[in-house]
Amino acid sequence: MAGSLAKIALLVLLLGIGPACRAQTAATDDTAIHTEMLGAPVFAADGMLIGQVADISYDEEDQPHRIRMTSASVLGLGMRMLEIPAGLFTVLRGAVVVDLPAEAVQALPELIEQEPER
Repeated sequence: MAGSLAKIALLVLLLGIGPACRAQTAATDDTAIHTEMLGAPVFAADGMLIGQVADISYDEEDQPHRIRMTSASVLGLGMRMLEIPAGLFTVLRGAVVVDLPAEAVQALPELIEQEPER
């Protein structure tokens, strides 16, 4: 697992994939961090590119609380929205790594938005 994260981190640094993420810098504007992470690539623990960040929410201490990501559907037709809670992902410089293999991510249920009650 640590080897996979190291390989992905090296790839991100060498290729400059995605925008530079400064989530660990306390002086950085929270809005800028959020904007920079939107569209960032999401990798599985096995190194497979599995999607892109669609939204990221933060807790009271400005730490990433959950991400919503878009991923291709199982048959490759259309996109689906997945929600990954804190503890199952790591924000690296310009990318996110989910602590699950790609096959396990494909098995996650799609996030279904609830319409507001009238």
